[in-house]
Amino acid sequence: MPPENMLRSAPLFSGCSPAQLDLLAGYTRGVTYNRHEEIYHEGQPAKHVHLVVKGEVSLEKDRADNAEPMRLAIVRPGELFGIGEFMLSHYHTTATALTRCSLLQITTHDFRKHFLAIESIRDGVLTQLSEIARYLLFSVTAGSGINMLVFYLWRLCRESGKEIGGKIHLQTKVLQPQIASLLNMSREHVTRLFAKLQEQGVVSFNRGYPIIDKAWLQDAVADTDLADFIVYRDYPQP
Repeated sequence: MPPENMLRSAPLFSGCSPAQLDLLAGYTRGVTYNRHEEIYHEGQPAKHVHLVVKGEVSLEKDRADNAEPMRLAIVRPGELFGIGEFMLSHYHTTATALTRCSLLQITTHDFRKHFLAIESIRDGVLTQLSEIARYLLFSVTAGSGINMLVFYLWRLCRESGKEIGGKIHLQTKVLQPQIASLLNMSREHVTRLFAKLQEQGVVSFNRGYPIIDKAWLQDAVADTDLADFIVYRDYPQP
């Protein structure tokens, strides 16, 4: 696929004209990475922004005391990574190919000079950075993690909930190990959070299917725009 067509597949470039895409394609380079191959590591000079053409990439953050890194995001085709660091001297995350990946690589210099010169791209990047900042602020103030769980329950209710008498019955089972992985929490912590909600009488289970008090959920999720913005992604199945 020609680079200009690869760029066209990304929502960030949807506002570009064919002539602009042709021009920008000249500042890209196709690269491939094998499964589990590191693309860059936290602390290295921030030299590139990447567009995922095929495959999946994990972004992680090192923890202290050699603990397992924290997964921040999984980037999929049509999405860019390195956006949050292209103005910094060094990467603050580690990017690793989860599957065999095809990427378009753009130097940070070219991204600043040529890509951001286009108004639609510049507006899109600023919006993404603003949404990231908004989410990080929410994460800092999320307390024990209960708000993160509430936001996830909101998403599940939107996707598979059925209202019956003021209660929302989820039509799919909720597996606590999966939730722990999605929310970067321990299984034990997720179990404690659900126990707390059950004690409050706002969440119950029927053979593994959650039943959620609608009025409580609407009151608990004050920022529905942010709740809808968050994307929950687990590692791909082997």
